[in-house]
Formats: sequence, C-alpha cells, structure tokens
Amino acid sequence: MMVMTEKDKFRELIARMVREEIEAIAEETKRTIAETVRAELIPGLRAAIRELITKELESVTFELDSKEERETTVSSEDFQPQMAIAEEAEEVIGVEGEREREVIVSSENSPPQMTMAAEDVVEVGADQGLYLYGFADVNVSTSLGKIGIEGSEVYTVPYKGISAVVHNCLLEPYKSDDDETVKNWVKMHQHVMDVATEKFGTVIPFGFDTIIAPENSITAKDTLKKWMSDEFDDLMKKMGRLRGKKEYGVQMFYIPSVMSEKIVQESEEVGKIKEEMKSKSPGLAYMYKQKLEDVIKIEMESRMDVFFKDFYEKIRSNVEDVKVEKVKKAENDLVMMMNLSVLASDEKALALVLDEIDTEEGFSVRFTGPWQPYSFV
Repeated sequence: MMVMTEKDKFRELIARMVREEIEAIAEETKRTIAETVRAELIPGLRAAIRELITKELESVTFELDSKEERETTVSSEDFQPQMAIAEEAEEVIGVEGEREREVIVSSENSPPQMTMAAEDVVEVGADQGLYLYGFADVNVSTSLGKIGIEGSEVYTVPYKGISAVVHNCLLEPYKSDDDETVKNWVKMHQHVMDVATEKFGTVIPFGFDTIIAPENSITAKDTLKKWMSDEFDDLMKKMGRLRGKKEYGVQMFYIPSVMSEKIVQESEEVGKIKEEMKSKSPGLAYMYKQKLEDVIKIEMESRMDVFFKDFYEKIRSNVEDVKVEKVKKAENDLVMMMNLSVLASDEKALALVLDEIDTEEGFSVRFTGPWQPYSFV
C-alpha cells in the first residue's frame, strides 16, 4: 500500500483546483462560444440583407463594375458607349464639418443652345476614323479648336438636333507603354468634354478610345451619321434624362473607435458584461473580454445597417438617380460604409443633406464633383 506524502497531497490539491477551474470556464463560456460563432456569421448575413434592401429601394440591378476602361474600333453595327477613366480630384468633408468643393461647370452659366447646323467644317479621309468624345445637346457644325488628344482639331457632326463631338484619327486605338502618356490622353479626353459642356450645355460622354471606322466604302463620318440615325430615339432619351443634371461622388465613412465608445456608454448588455468581469478570475476575465468585443462588434454592425438605410434615403430623396459602387479601403482610422454615384440637378440641396450627415458624431462625408455623367449613360 502506497502512503501519500505531504507533497503528493499538495499536488493532488493543485490538480483538483485546476480541473475545477477548467470545468467552471467551460460552463461559463458556452454562451460566449455560441456568440463568437454568431459574431462571425452575422456580418455576412447583414451584408447580404443590406444589398437586398438597396436593390429593393432602387428596383434595378446595379452594375458595380461599370467604370472600366475599354479600347475598341467600332462600326455602325457594333458601336456602343464606353466608360471613361477619369482622374479623381476628391476633396474631403472632415468629421469637424469643414468642406471644400470645386464646382467645375454650372448649368446656370451655360450659354443658350445653338440650333442651326452649318456645313461640315472638317473633312474626313476615306482611310481615317473618327475619335468620338460624346454627343452635345445642339445641332451645329463648328470647330472647338485644336484641343483634342495630341493637339487634334475637335469639331462637331450634327444630326437632327444633336451633335457628335469628334476628331479625325487613325484606324487604331491609342496605345502606349508609358502610363503618363495614357494619363495625359485621358485628361485631354475629359478636357474636351468639359469644354463641350461649357459651350453647349448637356452632353452624353463616351469613354476613352471610342473610334468610328469607315464601313462598306463609306467614310467614318457617314458611318457615324448612319449610327446616329439608327440610335436617334435612344440618344434623345438619354439626352433628356441627363439634361440639366450632373454626376457627383458621395462616400460615407465612420470611425470604429468612436462608434465603439458610444456603444460601451449606451449598451445595457455591454455594461452588464463589464460588471460581471469585475468578480471573475483572470482566466474567466479574459474570456469575458472576448465576449465583450464580440457583443460590441455585433452591435456596431446593427447600428451601421440603420445608419446606412437612413443616410441612403436622405440622399436618394434629393437626387434623380443613384448607383451604389463598391466600397474601398479607407485611410487612417476610417472605414468606408457607402460609396455612391448620384445624378442630381440641385447641388445645393444635396450639399445641405450631406452637411447634416457630416455633423453626426463619428462620421465623415466625402463629396466630389460635378463630373461628366459616365455612370448614368
């Protein structure tokens, strides 16, 4: 028969204490483990619900990848608009409410539209194409000067109340291995559209590198006019939809640390967990800390859903159309919760709504534009 020494008895006592502590932890963390699983699943479910809500609000399917650069040479049969690559000139509305915006062109300053078409001011050769910048809400044949890509002369080709803005070009896309060269081409494309907007008013912008080719022994200009004839009703419908409106970018951010602090101060459940932690052993206190973080995370997701719907409705009621874009990674301590392209006729009304949102504690708004309405063509 083995006789237990005092050391053995002490070891058995320690082992029993460890077992009891482990059993207590297991018993008290059943709920925590369940909530941890819930915390991992809830964000994905909420994101899916948020997307469904947005679709219901809009009753359309949003095309999130519409702003992609494309290069093409087209004929009258397969000619389609392309989205431009625009240089971003974003100015931030900070958390403190300070906002700077550069208004590039105001429709109020646009001159009266010209309605008489003159003779063609520039001829196009049989072996040349037409680089298409977009369409203007006028019926006039005029030159805008050598303001195009690589100093090309830009002019208009009229047809029944609208005019294509073009320059003569080679029958191949603009390509370069030098990124700066490509950026400059895109900037010049955008500059031409800005000049056309200032001179003529409403424009339908087309994407960088849209080229019209001659077809079946007719010149590129005649090919363009044939396409304008075939698509006239659709072009006029788009022109009417865009007339007097501009595109703006609206991005919403929140500061997680500020939102977490508000939840800690306001949530009864968080307060209860913090109180329980005071009487727990170090091992259990650690588990309760994890539980506390999970509860705060779930509460923040819930609150962001509410804010998203509230902010979206306020913006939607002050614009003509909205496109929900992909959220991007933000800088510093900010998290982007909303990224919108909006089509609006009243910039001041939209700005007032955004200023109001910007005063909300823990939120920041970025408002940019006006831009050419590429997202709504």
